[in-house]
Amino acid sequence: MATDANEMIAELGSVVLDHRFKGVPLDQRLPLAELGQRKWNVARGDLSLPVTTLSAAALDHNIATMAEYCARHGMLLAPHGKTTMAPQLFHRQLAAGAWAMTAATPGQVRTMRRYGVPRVLLANQLVERVALRWVGRELEQDPEFDFLCLVDGPAAVRVMDDALDGVLDTRELSVLVEVGVPGGRTGTRTADQALALAQAVAASRHLRVAGVEAYEGLAARGADPEELDAVDTVLDRVKALAVELVAQGLADADGLIITAGGSIYFDRVVVRLGDWSGTGITPRTVLRSGCYISHDAGQYRRLSPLDERRTTEEPLALRNALESWAVVLSRPEPDLVLLGAGKRDLAYDVEMPMPARLHRAGGEVLDLRDTASVTKLMDQHAFMTVDPRLDVAPGDIVALHVSHPCAAFDKAPLLPIVDDEHTVVDGILTFF
Repeated sequence: MATDANEMIAELGSVVLDHRFKGVPLDQRLPLAELGQRKWNVARGDLSLPVTTLSAAALDHNIATMAEYCARHGMLLAPHGKTTMAPQLFHRQLAAGAWAMTAATPGQVRTMRRYGVPRVLLANQLVERVALRWVGRELEQDPEFDFLCLVDGPAAVRVMDDALDGVLDTRELSVLVEVGVPGGRTGTRTADQALALAQAVAASRHLRVAGVEAYEGLAARGADPEELDAVDTVLDRVKALAVELVAQGLADADGLIITAGGSIYFDRVVVRLGDWSGTGITPRTVLRSGCYISHDAGQYRRLSPLDERRTTEEPLALRNALESWAVVLSRPEPDLVLLGAGKRDLAYDVEMPMPARLHRAGGEVLDLRDTASVTKLMDQHAFMTVDPRLDVAPGDIVALHVSHPCAAFDKAPLLPIVDDEHTVVDGILTFF
């Protein structure tokens, strides 16, 4: 697999970049492999704006940091690939020791397979007949391919079993019993439902119970004690269910997969699901955090256990790798600046982009963190309120910090990677 995967990634270097990719200068056409050779500097205005960039140093740091965190706590890592949908980054995560990649849709699974990911965890139910049969054929054709998905009810088991008839012969499809949150999205609501589901899987023709899954992020929005308690309650339900499944012979005690952990509460997974002493179970506990790779300057900065929620005993910390860049178009009022970037270009689903710096044509750099704010977005414009005394003019460039990496990556088919001086050294392609 490694050779083929490396070849697939290397092939991306031949993808031709031109005006169809945000950031590429309008008169340029070049292969991705040559992007870093041009020495274009985004702060100097060499790129076509708007564009979102990634810090090379922060990317390297974050990948290494999460790998170290998981190793220290005995956790496996299956980063959620929906964050970036960037095969180049998938393989950097796998090379750093990731156990698998997580997907959210069958299409994402297909992209991961296309670029040689050997193990995929679909953090969703798989009930589409065409997709099920494709997965079944992949399992039969490649004995090294490992695939897991979720299941939350007997009706789904029947759909899956019927679709896999005539496809799966030598292998079974591994499923994880999903523990849900009342009022949330998918997942079993009670222990009795979960046990009945596991029994339905055990009676099926093509499925096997491989473990238990939950997304604890549905139980809370912040980090006050009550919300952390709600997260812990979900994780405790996961543990209790795993113990009961093994006790009833519905799952194996050794190698049982226990998976949870988004990008905010993975420290609680370590605390609640890291110790299985006295249970007779030796599981593989898998974190699925995805946003750590770029981190951000908003929601994850405030709530991550490796940033502002970090304890004094925690030596590791993540860094923000994301910046979006826009040109100043107009200053129609003393306290209003219009930027050439909007909803089509900037992450805004959690909170507005945050002006960080102003880069002036002569090289001067001004800190905007206390003097400017984005108050409104339209399709291609950002309304930035400024201190009337701020020296800003059309043609200046604003670097913005953003919140929620998922919403930043999916707006950019190309994200240039820059060094600490904002010079482009490489680039990654996304497949949304």
